[in-house]
Amino acid sequence: MRLFLFLYLMFALILSPEHAAADYSGCPASSTVEIDSSDAVTAEEVCTAAATALMVLEDLGLEAKRQIRLRIIDTAIDHHGYIAYGTYDSRTDVIELMSYDSILAHNQAAVMYDEFFDRIHYHGAIAHEIAHAVFHHHSLNLSPGTAPQEYLAHAVQLASLPEERRRAIIARTRVSPWESGDAISDIYMALEPTRFAVKSYTHLAALAEPRTFIDILLNSKWFYVYIP
Repeated sequence: MRLFLFLYLMFALILSPEHAAADYSGCPASSTVEIDSSDAVTAEEVCTAAATALMVLEDLGLEAKRQIRLRIIDTAIDHHGYIAYGTYDSRTDVIELMSYDSILAHNQAAVMYDEFFDRIHYHGAIAHEIAHAVFHHHSLNLSPGTAPQEYLAHAVQLASLPEERRRAIIARTRVSPWESGDAISDIYMALEPTRFAVKSYTHLAALAEPRTFIDILLNSKWFYVYIP
């Protein structure tokens, strides 16, 4: 179950010719985000979740530097043989995101942070992908490591959840924040995805100047980052 969750939360870099033909429309509350969806209710939901994520990122000193486009699809996203909820293409700033109904249709036992997947977690998954996009906007590396990105993406995802739900996840997970000398690594993320997420959020939330550590993540060239 933990390995499947890790693969669901992983982003994929995919370049598709369909992106160029998509019909995007702007979100009412943001000039930064555009949505391609045949369902107006879904588009509104995605716009709301994206706006929340952007506010969290702005509080951390990170703003989107380019247009971000979200394409909502009803088909499964195959990522190396596994279903991914969303994918981000850093070359086009396009996020492909499965609709909520399609996620449940393809996996009736869908989970997120050891909970059954629901609308709240769908909003969190959107925030996760938005964080990946903004990370790439600020990264000094063309191919930044996975672990630094996932640290920020999970921190933003948890920060975007309602406080009661976030506190419940943290209390149930029962792990301490990352500590000095710890290595944020792909291996730990693969083995303990929920713990990785909670450790990342609680570590960042406890920092007096979170942007200082975020700059370390943005400058990282490796698949791991040591906590100073």
